Amino acid sequence: MNVIYRTCVVVTRIILIVAGNYRIIHKERLKNWRRCIITSNHISYFDPPFIGAILPREIYYLAKSELFRNRLFGAFLRVLNSIPVKRGVVDRTTLDRIKELLGEEKSILIFPEGSRKSYTAKPGIGILVYEMKVPILPVYIENSNHLLSSFLRKKRVNIYIGEWIEPDEFAGLPAEKASYRHIAEQVLARIKSLPHEN
Repeated sequence: MNVIYRTCVVVTRIILIVAGNYRIIHKERLKNWRRCIITSNHISYFDPPFIGAILPREIYYLAKSELFRNRLFGAFLRVLNSIPVKRGVVDRTTLDRIKELLGEEKSILIFPEGSRKSYTAKPGIGILVYEMKVPILPVYIENSNHLLSSFLRKKRVNIYIGEWIEPDEFAGLPAEKASYRHIAEQVLARIKSLPHEN
């Protein structure tokens, strides 16, 4: 773990404690950590650092390419393991980079909805899951967009950890758009069900 990444994790954990009044639900599911694709809902700019801060290993993040237009900020994002991705297209360069990282036993955080303003799964996550054939860790984050209320102890940032989704769950599906969309929808449905688990 590089020094800047480690420092940001420590600072983020402090923010989670002080401002987020946070709680991790089913933290025990993180004990048997392995390389994976981490998937989560997306409601705030704080989601990537908050999720990264509670995980046991350093991870990589997909971030929209527009964030890298500023050279200084883009360089900072790269130090924090962010990978630029073009939204709305299948970016083979990014896919190859993800394959390379997973081959090195790294893990990657992806938001199936693509952005904070979207509520439907994008087929891109389906392509990744289909091609990479690695476990998926679903996560649901709650109230990261209400930090003031959390700071005032009116709300709490809750981070729900789901059961691992094994790659063989989607084995046998044909390599076509319908399969990718089906996988994406199934993963997003699993994420959204987490707060309602018994």
